[in-house]
Amino acid sequence: MQISALVIARNEERNISKCLESLKFADETVVILDRSSDRTEEFSKIYTKKIFSGNWIFEGDRRNFGISKCSYEWILEIDADEIISKELAKEIKVKINQKKYDYFYINLINYVYNKKIVGGWMACLAPDGKFCLFRRKNKIWSNKKVHPDYRIFGKKGKELKNSIDHMMSKNLSELICRFNRNTSLHAEDLFDQEANLKKSFSIRKIFSRFIKCFFIRKGYKNGGIGLLVSILCSFYPYVAALKAKWLENIKH
Repeated sequence: MQISALVIARNEERNISKCLESLKFADETVVILDRSSDRTEEFSKIYTKKIFSGNWIFEGDRRNFGISKCSYEWILEIDADEIISKELAKEIKVKINQKKYDYFYINLINYVYNKKIVGGWMACLAPDGKFCLFRRKNKIWSNKKVHPDYRIFGKKGKELKNSIDHMMSKNLSELICRFNRNTSLHAEDLFDQEANLKKSFSIRKIFSRFIKCFFIRKGYKNGGIGLLVSILCSFYPYVAALKAKWLENIKH
């Protein structure tokens, strides 16, 4: 069974080569460049001719566009800061030849300072995994500017044993920048949806999210970085709501 690798990228010249190198096992690689202004396209051309550039407001639109450009029945959809190990590549090849399944879940290992940070995360900063291996017609993304929902159809296969390496932040500054970017985009989604922000301003919710990240999801095992990740995840809805409120004030 043949497979398309789909990579979504924006100004990822630092990461794109390692990502695409890890995808050589795929039968084709499709790269979607969203408003890239660095050398991401130049480096991508070394690995594939299927490169498409555009300007998408919504993340779901660019991902659905990428899926439409894939040629083969199976798709592995990843971001440019993610790497597929040889062991995972072999496992993927085996899984897609199991005809009775339509999609699979793959865990993510998030890295900060090139160090594995396992546990403590929430999807607002970095998910623990995702349904990123699927048949072409079985996944449709909805429209949001950050972390959109999606519908996935068919029969779910067993979770893969190997994980994707997510090189998310080379230092703490990048981690803070990710938090700032994601809360700003989420604020725009909240504003567009005219969401009720009252629950997001709950102080109790901040503490409950911290307990979930630091203790239940075992962020404490990661020392100071685990503490920071837990704090950022706990304040995420509150900060996004503050930014959404600010948007209301300046646009009304």
